[in-house]
Amino acid sequence: MKKLLLAMAFTLGFTGVAHANIMLEPYLGYEMGKTSDVSSINGKTDAVNLGLRLAYKTPVMLWLGLDGQFGTSGDYKPDSGSNASLKHNTYYGVVGLDLPILLRGWVGYGFSDELKLDSPYSGSLKGTNFKIGVGFTGLPFVSLNSEYIKVTLTKVSGGPSYGTSLSATDESVMLSVSLPLVF
Repeated sequence: MKKLLLAMAFTLGFTGVAHANIMLEPYLGYEMGKTSDVSSINGKTDAVNLGLRLAYKTPVMLWLGLDGQFGTSGDYKPDSGSNASLKHNTYYGVVGLDLPILLRGWVGYGFSDELKLDSPYSGSLKGTNFKIGVGFTGLPFVSLNSEYIKVTLTKVSGGPSYGTSLSATDESVMLSVSLPLVF
């Protein structure tokens, strides 16, 4: 009898550890912001973003994972020129915390950030990216989110008169709706 109880306790102990706690969170957002360059070329960014967060949720409200904004596009509107089509792909490492009071927060560092400009400008801009976000999870299965995103652009490739270095920043706010699913 003792062996049976010991075997049951041993089995139940491992089944609790085997639960994966994987979070898959697709999101759709609208980003609005301002870009400023040292050469006083300022611009406005309005973009619709699609993204996906994939994270591991620990038992103590913490989650760690990756966040990618895939195929995002919008318009870049410099003050001193024509509108340009802007597409960017950004991949973040994220750390988040789900609070029991219907709030969640996260911080992300963009380890891969590339912006591509189409006509009349052409070329690719690269740099570093940082974001901090909060979400309200009061609705069933849905999270309403707000994120502050800061991009520092430092490298340029392509384009007729860009050169190879740049010193520009883009600060924006993204409002989004997401569906955090936990498996």
